[in-house]
Amino acid sequence: MNWLSIITTLLVQLAGILVFCIGFFPSKTVLQGHGSFLTTSEEPFTPQFDRVIVMVVDALRSDFMFSEESQFHYVHKLIRDGSALGFTAFANPPTVTLPRLKGITTGTTPNFLDAVLNVVEEDESNSLSSQDSWLYQLKSQGKKIHMYGDDTWIKLFPGMFDTFEGTSSFFVSDFTEVDNNVTRHLDTELNSKEWDCLILHYLGLDHIGHKGGPNSIFMKPKQQEMDSIVERIHRSMDDRTLLVVLGDHGMNEIGNHGGSSHGETSAALAFISDKFQKLNKESQSQPQIAPLPVSEDYQYYNKIQQIDIVPTLAGLLRFPIPKNSLGVFIRDFLSLWDSQHQRENLLVENLEHYKNFGEFQFEKEEKEFNEDVIYESLHSLQSDLTRSSTNYNIPRIQIGLSLVGFSFLLILSTCAKSLGLFSALPLFMLFTVTIGSTAFGSSLVEEEHQIWWWIVTLTVGVVCFATVNSTDRANIINGLVIMACLRFIRGWNTMGQKFIGYTFVDFLNINDSLHIYIKWILIVVTVTVYSFGLNSGGITKLTHPLIGFGASFLLSIITVTYKLLSSVAQGDGIPQESIQFIAYTVNQLNLKNANEALIDVAVLFFRVWGAVVVLRLSLVVLFRDKSKSHYWFFTDIHNLITILLIFQTTEVNIPIFLFLAIIKNRFGCIVDSYKSQSTKSTIGYITLTSIVLQNLTFFAFGRTNSLNTVDLSNAYNGVSSYDIVTVGLLTFLSNFSGAIYWSFATLPILFENQSISLKLDKCESLRWKYAYGCLFYTTTTLFVLGSCFIQRYHLFIWTVFSPKILYSIVWNFFVQFFVEFIVCGGIVWLSMI
Repeated sequence: MNWLSIITTLLVQLAGILVFCIGFFPSKTVLQGHGSFLTTSEEPFTPQFDRVIVMVVDALRSDFMFSEESQFHYVHKLIRDGSALGFTAFANPPTVTLPRLKGITTGTTPNFLDAVLNVVEEDESNSLSSQDSWLYQLKSQGKKIHMYGDDTWIKLFPGMFDTFEGTSSFFVSDFTEVDNNVTRHLDTELNSKEWDCLILHYLGLDHIGHKGGPNSIFMKPKQQEMDSIVERIHRSMDDRTLLVVLGDHGMNEIGNHGGSSHGETSAALAFISDKFQKLNKESQSQPQIAPLPVSEDYQYYNKIQQIDIVPTLAGLLRFPIPKNSLGVFIRDFLSLWDSQHQRENLLVENLEHYKNFGEFQFEKEEKEFNEDVIYESLHSLQSDLTRSSTNYNIPRIQIGLSLVGFSFLLILSTCAKSLGLFSALPLFMLFTVTIGSTAFGSSLVEEEHQIWWWIVTLTVGVVCFATVNSTDRANIINGLVIMACLRFIRGWNTMGQKFIGYTFVDFLNINDSLHIYIKWILIVVTVTVYSFGLNSGGITKLTHPLIGFGASFLLSIITVTYKLLSSVAQGDGIPQESIQFIAYTVNQLNLKNANEALIDVAVLFFRVWGAVVVLRLSLVVLFRDKSKSHYWFFTDIHNLITILLIFQTTEVNIPIFLFLAIIKNRFGCIVDSYKSQSTKSTIGYITLTSIVLQNLTFFAFGRTNSLNTVDLSNAYNGVSSYDIVTVGLLTFLSNFSGAIYWSFATLPILFENQSISLKLDKCESLRWKYAYGCLFYTTTTLFVLGSCFIQRYHLFIWTVFSPKILYSIVWNFFVQFFVEFIVCGGIVWLSMI
């Protein structure tokens, strides 16, 4: 086994993944040019409105506006009066802002790659400046467009707005200022005649969802705020102005989005104008009832496709349908036109527009205009086109698969040649192939945690009895303790995408004094355990006890203070005794509230943490006595990393680290008993256990293979403005804390264990650790990519299998390459200087 084989395997594997993804996620092909009127008529349809206000409330789920629990009371009144029509608008996944805004403005179905580009604020490939949209059509008619709110609009439509002010959509800790920056322009704009289209994009409701979920105490006040804005706008409107209030997507039960659940795809939509009262009078029907009873599937009023907004606006304001639109004019508004000829002309225009996508047959009776027949044709065409397949780049996909396959054969042959069949390799491959094969089942991908639970159970049994004295009572007890802790971890969060049961998180989130005290006692104990370990480590031995105590005390008190402030800012309960402490902290910082103090406290934590890390690394380099300078070095690094991970973890998940500490301790004791084992096999068992625990704890923290469980609540700790590198790193730390924990936990188990370190030097141990890791990642990645290629026309390719590819990319590039190879490897090499 040599370094060249490992490095070659790693680089070829990463290159193969990139080439595969380039072929599998191509940019969406769009029709060039812009829409124009396609029919001629002696009596063309006339515009019903001259001006339009589009108010986007980010993540406005349908029940937030229409259910009995909704606080949109003024909207309910407008619906009952007939001045508003409500709809549930189906938002095609991926349900994140960028692809949804593309759909809302161009009428196209989303490209899965947009879900990735959504987080890249600086990316210029998102621009729709060369594509047709209703904004372009309005602009081409000489209309003036003003925009305030989410700056995604500015990136999508550069140069389109006559007046604008954008705000970053990613600073999720802000519930108020991000919306106040929009509202403060209302009075001026509503009294102005300088615009024909006014776009307002509010973000606070989405941010509340990310931080506290749909049941956050801030949710109803935010709905009331949005409802009051609708009232202000409506009272200023005349009959020639249309107000459209909509959500770009919804959210799931934990406040996230990006997937395809009912909550995420069911967005609220309301068209508002007093002119709509005419629809009820002419049809002699009653206005819609509002509010409606709570619906578990979030279906309220008529369900439409969200992209239907595009041709509907084109008809109501009379401009050509954008070239790539797949929308259908909403039938409820046809009665606004008195003339049957105008209604016919509008619908035939929509039907003729579909000829842009290919020839189709439709014969219209000359003597009779049949709306039912036309709408049947329109919806049939829409259904066919929205299900159309992606144009995959097959050669690139095959090259990518070949590269990953080559890396797999290279590392497998190298390991087999060096280890032989009578080692840990066969067991390692059995587990790896078992995990990889689950990539071929959609349900197995959605519920992958179940596989890891059985794998970890078997792994614990194997490592406990891998010694010569397989009846060692101590190992049996250690194994039972590990399994008990794992069982607690498994029940901590809702794991998977289908089963929702009662969890420890539900227990700790009960808002009464007993549960609040239990939660915070667990948090303080967890922080203290790792701080005490740091205080007892090498910093104290090599410098002065006060320095070690000061470092651990500062880090622990800042961490607990920040978590208390964060809980107050989110409206969560904290112990009564700590309220005065929080008030004192906010007062000392000369700030108004806990939310404003978060950035300062987080910055202080990162500075102190960084200083302690530099101090500990410096002691290894500068201290001449290597036996002293290496005292608990890897344990100190692991404790420091864990304190950082705790800081980046949601409060209710912090106690998981307490159980992880017990598992690590007991696992280390088991490894101590491997004195008679082959060292290479021992490293195989350690690496296998580490990988299994990485994956199980990833799911234990509430993550899944769906984009809607990506946690952004800690992505902006200490960040005052958006920066993709900083926010990306913080997001990675928050969502992969379990994997990172076990990557660093392996270091003291490997390099502070005499039964291993006396047989192999650090360089050789590290090399074998990398070899096993590469073997696992190349094998499982090959299965994932192969599954997605084979099932590329599967019904769930974009909702289940493609997100799995994205997670595989993170595991390979960030966990394996960045954390394991670069950071952990760098720390080991530093210890050998």
